Amino acid sequence: MADLFTPQSLTIKQIFGNADSFYQIPRYQRPYKWEDEQIDKLWDDIYEAYQNNDKNYFLGSIIVANGGDNSSMYWDVVDGQQRLTTLIILFRVLIVLFPDINKIEVSKNPAVVDKGVLESSIFYNQKTERMKLFTHLQHQSDFNDFIIKGDISKWRRPYKYLVQADESPKHKFINAACVFKEKLETIKEDEAGKFVNFLFNSVYIIRINCTTREFAIRMFQVLNDRGLDLTPADLIKSYLMERLETKYKENKEIAQKKEDLFITDWQTLEQIMKDLDVDVNEMLVIYEYYLLGENPKKSLYDELVTQFKDKDPNEVINDFKKFTELYKNRIHNAVQNSIYGFWYLRWNIYWKSILLAALHQNYSDYEKLKKSLLRFYYLYWIAGKTLSKIKQTSFNMIKWVKENKSVDDIINELNKKIDDDRILKDVSDNLKLINVYNTPWIKPLLLMIEYNQTDSNLPFIELNNDLHIEHILPHEYQKFDEWTSIINKETAIEWLNRPGNLTLLCGSKNIEASNNPFDKKIKVYSGKGLYEDKDTKITAFNITQKIVNDFNANIYQKQWNEKAIKDRWNWFCGEVEKLMDITL
Repeated sequence: MADLFTPQSLTIKQIFGNADSFYQIPRYQRPYKWEDEQIDKLWDDIYEAYQNNDKNYFLGSIIVANGGDNSSMYWDVVDGQQRLTTLIILFRVLIVLFPDINKIEVSKNPAVVDKGVLESSIFYNQKTERMKLFTHLQHQSDFNDFIIKGDISKWRRPYKYLVQADESPKHKFINAACVFKEKLETIKEDEAGKFVNFLFNSVYIIRINCTTREFAIRMFQVLNDRGLDLTPADLIKSYLMERLETKYKENKEIAQKKEDLFITDWQTLEQIMKDLDVDVNEMLVIYEYYLLGENPKKSLYDELVTQFKDKDPNEVINDFKKFTELYKNRIHNAVQNSIYGFWYLRWNIYWKSILLAALHQNYSDYEKLKKSLLRFYYLYWIAGKTLSKIKQTSFNMIKWVKENKSVDDIINELNKKIDDDRILKDVSDNLKLINVYNTPWIKPLLLMIEYNQTDSNLPFIELNNDLHIEHILPHEYQKFDEWTSIINKETAIEWLNRPGNLTLLCGSKNIEASNNPFDKKIKVYSGKGLYEDKDTKITAFNITQKIVNDFNANIYQKQWNEKAIKDRWNWFCGEVEKLMDITL
């Protein structure tokens, strides 16, 4: 094990000044991303230690590995690029603001840090960079133009939206320099000299030198419980690029072309993900479930490495990109009533994996499969079951789809499990509860019924604070003679919070309807607001408009009485029966 890695406790002067202190940020790493919060914390930690006169201040660890080319003198930075890059920016700001820093003191004490030491920490012998950035073709030149050669004294903070744009780390470089400039301008040159002496001689970093990138990544995974820079997606990206280097090591020209193609595909992938509800890491988990068709037994990284070890990395990334495009076009951006119900479910990763498996395999009965899957998950949700009850069946469905098992056979398997678990009885019992108002599934179920009122595809209705479940018979019905004359206490207790008395309203309409008599509620439901400054648009919900239509047709003598509530309950049950293909 000692041959695989060597930990070294090094001062900042040694980290940037030793004969082997040369670093490169490899292409599989993400660009520089630190903003004010992280930079402020780094500065505050170091400056507070300086003020407390700590003799040995520990700034954390970094993990480096021998570069892919064994002849290279540069270490690949697996973890620590943000700190190393930020410290070099700090060195440049010190040089620009205090060009004569410690000039007098250096002749008295060789440990004193002057401009020469700072410059040597950025360039060895004034020509060889201590650190190179390969995260993007433009990033090294941006770093040189704006930080190494730029006139930092004239920089002003970039607009916040520019700093937050990951694809433009040049603005983050400039912002970091401005943050340090503002802090250092508050202290005198003499104080800055003492601070930089402390920084270089009393601040330590443990550098873990690994003989291979693979072991460095393993080391990173072991230490990853403290939120380091890399993600599982970065690790997989690194592994696949390493495979490319190994596969084409005999032909550097082809290797470079293959790597460029890989990086282009990866960047396209990240661009696709920008507008989605999942990131690359979450999509890799979904892809993992699709590839395995069973519950993973190891970490995401280990499982995917096993899956990818005999595959061409360019084919892998291309297939994953197609997988993601299917998700974007056929699921995330789908304007389709039949898919909206999935978005309210708790078990997102499982239904997404199954539907994507079907789409990726061009499963012939996709629509019928989708309907059966939605039914299965909603029945178990309404029945009050947890993830453990549906997890294995979800993985089985991925496997069945990949095996091209007929949709009728899959439905039979699902029905058998539903029967074995006695789900339909639990569903029936829970729908009949005296209080369904506070259940997590009632609002999604009402929305599902709403979508089912038309053959046209409606816009998706989000579950947010603007969407409310409206009690037609209000909680405070006893305040109104109009209610107490037609509804007794026993009837109210039995029906108040059951589906027969519930509907949907949005925002101000719900507030306006509130605890009013029924005729005033109807005015709100139908768009005739109680007050002139209130929303006067007709309710957008068909299931609520049905109440208005019944009122106008004088079906219940324009009252919301016990018969009206019971008929609404029967209507609700009929809608659920159609949705869930069950008998209540």
